Amino acid sequence: MKKKWPHIKKVENHGTIRFMVDARFEGQGERKFFPTKEQADGFAQVCRLRRHSEGVSGFAEKELKSFGWSVTDAIKFSLAHLRRQSASISVAKAVENLAEFKEKNSRVGATRLNDIKNRLKKFTEAVGAETKIALVTTEMIGNFLATIPTASTRNDYRKEIVMLWAFSKSKGWVAEPLDKHLVPRAAEAEKARIILSVDQAAALMLHSKADDIRTLNALILFGGCRREEVEKMNWSHIDFDNGHINITAEISKVSTERFAPINDTLKAWLLTNKKDKRRGPIISRHLMRPLRAVWKAAGVYPWPQDAHRHSFISYRRTQVGDAITALEAGTSERIIKNHYKRPVSKEAAERFFAIRPAAQGKVIPITAAA
Repeated sequence: MKKKWPHIKKVENHGTIRFMVDARFEGQGERKFFPTKEQADGFAQVCRLRRHSEGVSGFAEKELKSFGWSVTDAIKFSLAHLRRQSASISVAKAVENLAEFKEKNSRVGATRLNDIKNRLKKFTEAVGAETKIALVTTEMIGNFLATIPTASTRNDYRKEIVMLWAFSKSKGWVAEPLDKHLVPRAAEAEKARIILSVDQAAALMLHSKADDIRTLNALILFGGCRREEVEKMNWSHIDFDNGHINITAEISKVSTERFAPINDTLKAWLLTNKKDKRRGPIISRHLMRPLRAVWKAAGVYPWPQDAHRHSFISYRRTQVGDAITALEAGTSERIIKNHYKRPVSKEAAERFFAIRPAAQGKVIPITAAA
């Protein structure tokens, strides 16, 4: 029967009994003597564990080398991962910090901020509120996105998650921004932007009876501003004397200043606002519910996303071309050519920009030039 390594042998010398552990193997190792059998057995067990560990280590090192890594590289990587994990925070806390950052730095309007919170709340519930964000895998993210049936909506959620990871990377809560190749965008069928007809636009303005809603809709519908830009504007951005809207880099979606002209139609609608035109925010409340009521009253509900801005671009490009429209709306000619393909007649464009309040200071009735 083969002896178990390392070998233990009882040795007697001049009446003294000791136990020798022969831990030599393939020309290496040592022999050690112990006064008791228990001590010898303990050392032998240590030798066996050490040999097993070295064998596993040797196998792991061989596999690491196949990837071009050394054991040292693996240890450094593991330590860095463990440090990041210990410095990470829960997904719920990361989302909370992102929302506070966005709100404090006024980078988004109230509606946009509400969208971010709602979408990331659902994501948080799916992966676990107390899960550390450093431990959330791309597989977990992909599984969550797979539950959203509509490609465009799925991409909206994906956009917020990508933003959360970029923010968390800047704070040291995750190792890297989200790998967009591992969490790809869903393929969306290309479609022309939905716009309002002249009658629908007139109905929208007819039912926009509150000052803030009427001003918001007018700035988007006839000035080409983005909704989130208007929500961050003060009346000081509206320069009636020089005839333009100063959309500063701080409130612009693309962080680039532009000066959108105040045409006669937009000016007529802005002057119906009873507030002081030189002070205070244009929007001072959350408008989602009031806007929904206006859309329903105007007969344009469910509301096509960004329909009033898409309408401005579509009707305006018929009048002045893509280059000028792009400058006024703060977009690019490429985007207009690629996405605003719905044909609009010159007559319709003229009727659209002839939608006016019937009299200064009144909101009804509205006439659209024939």
